[in-house]
Amino acid sequence: MTKKDMKKSLRNLFILSFLLNGCGNSGSSNEIATVNSNEISPFSWSLSSPQEEGMDSDKLENVLEYVFDDDFSTQGLIVVRNGKIVIEKYQDISDSTISGLLSVFSDKEILSWGTGLTYDDLKDIFGNKNKDSLATSWSSAKSITSTLVGIAIEEGFIDSVDEYASRYLPDWIGTDKENNITIKNLLEMRSLLKCPPGGNGGSSIYYQEDQLAPSKDRNFDPDISQANPPYFNNWVYCNADTMLLGEILLNATGKSVQEFGDYYLFSKVGMTVDWWLDGKGNYLAYCCVDMTTRDFAKFGLLWSNAGFWGGEQIIPAEWIAESLSSKINIDWSETTFYNYQWYTHNKFTDADNSIEVYGFGTKGYNTNNIWIIPS
Repeated sequence: MTKKDMKKSLRNLFILSFLLNGCGNSGSSNEIATVNSNEISPFSWSLSSPQEEGMDSDKLENVLEYVFDDDFSTQGLIVVRNGKIVIEKYQDISDSTISGLLSVFSDKEILSWGTGLTYDDLKDIFGNKNKDSLATSWSSAKSITSTLVGIAIEEGFIDSVDEYASRYLPDWIGTDKENNITIKNLLEMRSLLKCPPGGNGGSSIYYQEDQLAPSKDRNFDPDISQANPPYFNNWVYCNADTMLLGEILLNATGKSVQEFGDYYLFSKVGMTVDWWLDGKGNYLAYCCVDMTTRDFAKFGLLWSNAGFWGGEQIIPAEWIAESLSSKINIDWSETTFYNYQWYTHNKFTDADNSIEVYGFGTKGYNTNNIWIIPS
């Protein structure tokens, strides 16, 4: 795949944490206006302190010590309560992380595009992290894509999640996938299609110039559909399912996830978004949105407010409720559930297990996460 910039290709490690109180068819005549950067709605964060917002400063100090331990190479953390930033910290790349990256890039069989970088190159790319620095979502982008599907349904571009995906994926017409996979199946990652090889949800497609083709050209996996009992509600975490949601949005609205998101979501919240493409110009709906850490925080704050922002219902409240309905118990946790590309946790605990709270959020490679704790 093409790389716009090395700062989008290496590890942008950050955690976003929130402690908060808290459509038609491919032939639709709906038109989407072009959104220019000067049309982005203004928004200014309010800064506060943990004490002013009723939080325990000592516990938050322990959080900072843990998160910014050298073992994690964390580069950014924001904690928001009552809509105000109470903690914000950034960290440059550490010498130990640079050494690790140089070791990886020395092996051309692993990554050919990173070879030739020096210590000074990496220090320049990842140094001086602050509130204006870009961070990469990795798989937290899946939750953004799902949000855009919900908006597309509300705006009339897609009828419902129960439509067959083949209505917007014409290559599936006349195949066994035509009348067997719904948009909902893809949102839930229960398509029953064989996931491409590689860890982290079939990561092998990441290194292909065209990532859409192998996502579409999959067959049903008998190991899933014939499992007895079915493995974890037929749930298989797979990047390719989300990649298809991006193509469905394109064919339903006539706009890419970037363009559609700019008009219906990002500009309204004041988020400046740069979404990665593969070598064929396909947007990576499953991965890799670049924003500042503060802009990722806006997305979390929007969800914590049930999709309401600046006097406007931007995300349908019904979509948020359905997304957080916690229907699928996933394979690696008894208390973690998955639905519509979001995670819900029935039990977050503190260090001494003295409290248990509910939360939901997004998860991305290298802990690029957004967590919302309504209580």
